[in-house]
Amino acid sequence: MTGRILITGAGRGIGFAIAQVLARDGFSLALVTKTEASASKLRAERFVAEADAVVVAFDLADPTALGTFVAEWREPLWGVVHNAGICETAGIADSDRDPWRDVLAVNLEAPYRLTRGLLPRISRPGRIVTIGSQLSVEGRAGYGAYCASKFGLIGLTKCWAKELGRDGVTVNAVCPGWVDTEMTNSDIDRLAAEQGRDAAAFKAEIADPLELKRFNSPEEVAELVGFLMSEKSSGITGRAWLMQTVWNQQ
Repeated sequence: MTGRILITGAGRGIGFAIAQVLARDGFSLALVTKTEASASKLRAERFVAEADAVVVAFDLADPTALGTFVAEWREPLWGVVHNAGICETAGIADSDRDPWRDVLAVNLEAPYRLTRGLLPRISRPGRIVTIGSQLSVEGRAGYGAYCASKFGLIGLTKCWAKELGRDGVTVNAVCPGWVDTEMTNSDIDRLAAEQGRDAAAFKAEIADPLELKRFNSPEEVAELVGFLMSEKSSGITGRAWLMQTVWNQQ
């Protein structure tokens, strides 16, 4: 398999694992990360050099920076993986914090603008994968902005699949539940502290109702993305792939 795939949020966690899997599968890469420090660390990775990767740093929440990137990008792309995301919490009655604009700018606005701008560069056939969440299908108290962004991302996925299918461009969403990443463990630590709980015991409680009795690894998410980017998935589009049963924290 050849061709270049653009991955946002490639500096750590799921995005980093996706980059590794797609490099292994023979793709060239375009890796987007937020900071130049993160970009420098990526450039030092052996697999990045072997994948003939382009590494760029800009803030997806900055419409000017995003617009400049899209305007200057000239290379053809086999596909795009919209992985970058942020999670900030606040209840609807919380008068001290309002994460709405920040969360939607990265999680929903940026995928829309990137896809719209890069669409002329995506090959026919081609691939688009969005990274949703278990909170793309289930609400959680305090996560209004995050859930809205992830529900919206599934909506875009299904609309784009219908619009682009005639050209052979497939569009699918991968919706992980709890994934063992730095961001997830920070979230667990915060939730446990808010409830006066032990973080390790709380994590085990979250995992217990899941079919596998454990969190998914970033590599498992990446392997599903790798399949959806491959030619083997040419007949699959408009689907949201939930990886394990939803765990709902009220």
